[in-house]
Amino acid sequence: MKVRQFNEVSNDVFKVILNTEDWSEADQALMEKFGEPEIDVGGIFTGPPGYSMPSDLVKLASESPFVAGFDLRDFANAQARATVWGTAITLRISTAITTLRSQTDTFTKELVTVI
Repeated sequence: MKVRQFNEVSNDVFKVILNTEDWSEADQALMEKFGEPEIDVGGIFTGPPGYSMPSDLVKLASESPFVAGFDLRDFANAQARATVWGTAITLRISTAITTLRSQTDTFTKELVTVI
């Protein structure tokens, strides 16, 4: 699984686009069994600069790409906010995938009782 990040600036808006791609068959099988992981692309971001955004839960595979834009006219530190957001969301994706890969199914099995 890969996370591809695109950084763009246009008309004083610093935009970060994160795309999840190249999912392995094993990851896809885990998502079928345990469900698709979700992350919050909002919430609290520690920096510097530290800031918060409205919470927004998204599914890692089916709702990718994830996009955030920070307007220099609204935030003097828009570029720094964009950098913090990209780093934090990539870490959240990594943590969610690690959690997914650690899940095991100890219930599914076939039991045969001979009487």
